[in-house]
Amino acid sequence: MKTNKTPDPGSGTFFDEYVDLRDPEGTILTKLIMEYYDKVRPTKRKRHRKTLEFRIRRLAANALRAYYFRNCPAVLFIAKADAEQQANKPGWMRHGALGKLVRPLANAKLFHRIRGKKMPWNSNQASWASSYWATKTLLRMALQSGVRKESIYRPIPLDELVQLYAPKPNAKFDTMKGEFIHPAKGKRIWFDPTPETKEWTATLEAINVHYRQQTIALGLTPAELEAWLAKRNADPDRKGAPYRLPEMFSTDIRRIFNNGDEANPRFDEGGRLFGGWWMHIPEELREAITINGEKTVEIDYSHCHPRMLYHQRDLNGEGELYILPEITAYEAETGVEPGTYRPYVKWLMQVLINGKRRPAAVMPPSKIATPPDLSIHQVVDFIKARHEPIADTFGTGAGLGLMRLESDIALEIISTAMTEGWTVLSVHDSFITTIDNQDRLKSLMIDAYVRRLGREPVFKE
Repeated sequence: MKTNKTPDPGSGTFFDEYVDLRDPEGTILTKLIMEYYDKVRPTKRKRHRKTLEFRIRRLAANALRAYYFRNCPAVLFIAKADAEQQANKPGWMRHGALGKLVRPLANAKLFHRIRGKKMPWNSNQASWASSYWATKTLLRMALQSGVRKESIYRPIPLDELVQLYAPKPNAKFDTMKGEFIHPAKGKRIWFDPTPETKEWTATLEAINVHYRQQTIALGLTPAELEAWLAKRNADPDRKGAPYRLPEMFSTDIRRIFNNGDEANPRFDEGGRLFGGWWMHIPEELREAITINGEKTVEIDYSHCHPRMLYHQRDLNGEGELYILPEITAYEAETGVEPGTYRPYVKWLMQVLINGKRRPAAVMPPSKIATPPDLSIHQVVDFIKARHEPIADTFGTGAGLGLMRLESDIALEIISTAMTEGWTVLSVHDSFITTIDNQDRLKSLMIDAYVRRLGREPVFKE
């Protein structure tokens, strides 16, 4: 694989603290790099040697990840010791630690590097982060050590498997960008482990070890893969440099809770499972997932969150919950295809169930068709009339409590399948397994749901 031209300043993919190299090749390469490092930075001190090797190994793993999987091989990192962006990062990344290692490794001819630069606030040129990328010497050493693209993986440490975040802060106006910025999540809350969180951690670690032992892949033709990469690279929400190959090395999952209280950490809201690469691909591609070379099937709970609200009140919640009579009539009058605005109704219901802000303050995704002659307030009124028995939960943030239920169900299903010797992947309220296990999966989905909500679930056709 040929390296690209010298990266531009500030281009590349940000350093990922979880990316690592599998053994034994990771340890072999790290030892070789340490020999080069010791020549340019000789020391007789043995203290912190393990930490030093750990950091160097992660730096090399990120460089090789960018080389194999991205069109720009550079890795971006924050060299400033007190950078605000590092607040939630592990201690081994902070205080300028990465920059202090990139410099000697560049002197050892293993990395190329570009120093970051902070521009004045009134500059026409944007600031950029520091970056580094593998030299031919490092790439040759990696090959000699047995490192290939399959050697890249992303193990999540035990103390990161259960995370808790405070409520999201209010949006702030960014004077540089001239727009309101909505934070993706609240402040990380660090907590003392409880018996419950210890149990979750042990379960998640067992699942992650199991996933690493499976071959979870996408059975796409070269043309299908090329089309997907083109679409993925055109996505404005893509993070980092364009993809050369899909990054299917992230199989570890973790559990993230929301709306935590720093003074009294609680875990009753959120708790969804995140991390597996299959959670981030389009729904239409998930049917191409294979587990150990076998084709798979995906089984979904139908209308999961709104139906849960009905079932919590011992109500049926039957039928198609995202079809509104007023919208059906509007589609007929305007001559559009029936169901055109169903995705819009579904999105708006999720906003009502999960959010506490006014629905009009949230912009629908650009790919969703919206009825041009109906205001968002009118459609909200249609939804409230159709779902009057649960309408009092709208705008209360009830969805985070439903996510706790949904994620409890997911954890039970995945771990039960694992103990029985087969594999289930989750995408929140849907589950993927090999075709020969689909009946057993559906049975587990029914049992786990009924145990918590007292009524049988409905499955998506």
